[in-house]
Amino acid sequence: MNRHERRKQKKNNKLNQSVNQDLLQGIGLHTNKKYKEAEILYNKVLSSEPKNYEALRHLGILNQDLEDYEKAYNYFLQALKVNPRGFQALSNLATIHMINKNYDLAYKCLNQSFRINSSYVPTINNLAGYYHKINDPKNAIFYSQLSLSFQPNNPLALNQHAKALIINDQLEEAINILEQLNKEHPVNDNFKHNLATAYREMGEFQKANKISSEGFKKDYKNVAYLLGFTKDKNNKLKKEHIEYYDQLLDQENLNLEDKALICHSFFEYFKNQHDYKLAGTYLVKGNDAQYALKSFDLDIEKNFFKKLKLIFKRKIESISEDKIKSQIPIFVCGMPRSGTTLCEQILSSHSKITGAGELDYLAEVTDCRLIQPSEEQIANFENVLKNKKNLQIVRKKYLEKLVKRDKQNAVYICDKMPHNFIFIGLIKHILPEAKIIYCKRDPIDNCFSLFSHKFVEVSHQYSYNQKMLVEYYKLHEDLMKFWFKYYGEDIFVLDNEELVNNQERVSKQLIEFCELKWEKQCLEFHKNKRQVRTASIEQVRKPINKKSIGAWKKYESYLSEIVSELRA
Repeated sequence: MNRHERRKQKKNNKLNQSVNQDLLQGIGLHTNKKYKEAEILYNKVLSSEPKNYEALRHLGILNQDLEDYEKAYNYFLQALKVNPRGFQALSNLATIHMINKNYDLAYKCLNQSFRINSSYVPTINNLAGYYHKINDPKNAIFYSQLSLSFQPNNPLALNQHAKALIINDQLEEAINILEQLNKEHPVNDNFKHNLATAYREMGEFQKANKISSEGFKKDYKNVAYLLGFTKDKNNKLKKEHIEYYDQLLDQENLNLEDKALICHSFFEYFKNQHDYKLAGTYLVKGNDAQYALKSFDLDIEKNFFKKLKLIFKRKIESISEDKIKSQIPIFVCGMPRSGTTLCEQILSSHSKITGAGELDYLAEVTDCRLIQPSEEQIANFENVLKNKKNLQIVRKKYLEKLVKRDKQNAVYICDKMPHNFIFIGLIKHILPEAKIIYCKRDPIDNCFSLFSHKFVEVSHQYSYNQKMLVEYYKLHEDLMKFWFKYYGEDIFVLDNEELVNNQERVSKQLIEFCELKWEKQCLEFHKNKRQVRTASIEQVRKPINKKSIGAWKKYESYLSEIVSELRA
């Protein structure tokens, strides 16, 4: 090496050292939320090294923290152009896809990142989070446990594991973890929110409300606490709180998710204050924002339901299997908000029945989504029904999954997925010994309950648009007429209004339909401490009442399309 080369190498070493120092200093400032100073240093690094992978990636993370997701996305793409095997940037890119509800793209990025480096904890954590989002308990717990096997004390991994435990019906363990995390990290809002969720599902509403109330009083501008605070009837919003959020709603750059959440929170608040005019205004505004998040194609549903009728009009080969003697499924189905959770709560109060909650097992074993299935998924469903062997396989897979949810060696297990009303024909062919209970409710009450509830993620998008909601409800009614024509004698119809007005008589009929002896604790379903993860979580913790019957009448002027189309 000559003198010129040595000088050049020495200069490059100094440059690299300076770049590394700037990058590390920038990351330090970034960690302490000094975003402007960190951005200056990241850009300084790029002025010296335009293809610095870590500087590009951290600029992406910085913009993600600032909620400029488009900029963040572009920086992560630039980082991947520099290093196509950059497993860290792939994991970062997946978080943007998750934020944008592009779960298929998120999974592709995470899967690729995991293949490159199967011990990178952030990717494993994100995989656990992905499976939590799509409600896959088995994989959520697998990846959360894998993450902890590498870093047992990582608070983010512990938090993700607690979330996985919640959807695996292991609430006590989840609460223990989250309580410890909140002791060790008292300023982490995410840990607080997850603990409140766990308490709520356990039926510990006072504890859940206390977390939301304390968080809101500490920082009322943190929208994450707003809904929990406003749902508590004992809480009062101050004028400055309402003005702050009203001004926020007027801002054009407010994201749709926050807009929907704020409006729904105000709907809950003004409903509790008996100001139904203001409540109705926020309800409509919030639903418009929620509906804009993701399109809903009613033609997909029309095509699916039409094909179902054509399939089941044809003769389908019956399967001959030994009848199940225990863990017999009880399918509690109907439109969401039609009383399915109340029905399951009554049933699961019986000593011979386990309530397993909303299970997506039938959709899983047939590889066909219940809502908005693709053409390929509909074809998969048709293929299941082509021969006896396929039906036997689906039956076997379903029962294997179901038995794992039995905690008491029960005679029956409730599968309370409301949309299983779509699969009634399938149930009759693969599980002839199963009990099918169809829950129905006054159509306007049912549709108002759907319209006034904010579901998790972007599920049930049809319910946020009145015209779409009514059309979907009518599609459901039409399909049920078809099922009753073919299988009516084997379906128990649980009328919500009749149950409310004649609780004991209808409850006894329900238990008799399941071929069980009456047990009086079925009348005290609200004392049942089982975990509830549905929209009716609070209602089923209270004795039966008539408050929801005709509740829509207070908002009639805001429900013109629903009322005009469904009023008898």
